[in-house]
Amino acid sequence: KTSPGQIWVKRTVLEMGGKDAVVVDESADLDAAAKGIVSSAFGFQGQKCSAGSRAIIHERVYDRILPKILAEADRITIGDPTDPTTYMGPVVDDKAFNKIREYIDIGKSEGKLVHGGESWGPGYFIEPTIFADVAPDARIAQEEIFGPVLAVIKGQDWEDLLRIANGTIYGLTGAVYSKDDSHRQDAYQRYHVGNLYFNRKCTG
Repeated sequence: KTSPGQIWVKRTVLEMGGKDAVVVDESADLDAAAKGIVSSAFGFQGQKCSAGSRAIIHERVYDRILPKILAEADRITIGDPTDPTTYMGPVVDDKAFNKIREYIDIGKSEGKLVHGGESWGPGYFIEPTIFADVAPDARIAQEEIFGPVLAVIKGQDWEDLLRIANGTIYGLTGAVYSKDDSHRQDAYQRYHVGNLYFNRKCTG
């Protein structure tokens, strides 16, 4: 509906939620991809619309990159956010804390818990939590958690990776790790996100 004197409908730029994915094909630099996945997932405790809460990995490199992701997550320091050596502080409040813990419980029935999952106080501290072997349609792969929870999903080929990446109601940011120029060009055309990054993390 237009207001009196208004010629057009309202023009808006909206930043809404995200279920952002880092896609890794079989040609990718796996060390760089693992670092980007962990940085995307757990920076700011995953409390970013652009957080990379899905890692979609080609089946040929899935078993090789997963240990690298876990090793990167092991390096994360958790504690007082005013301490410069701390990477992850607490989540913002009790509501977020309880919501994220509920999703971790859901994830235990939807994937294999391979890292983290614990939480404690005082404060609202949650470990960087990683679930492997998650189905693309699982709740933890579809719903915005807004916390330090990563779903790792296996894809069969490039088409499958892109299909999974596009298979949510969201379209905020995404990343592709690939040395294959044809895959990067295809992602540029068909990966439905507002901000798309190549060979780097999906957060700004």
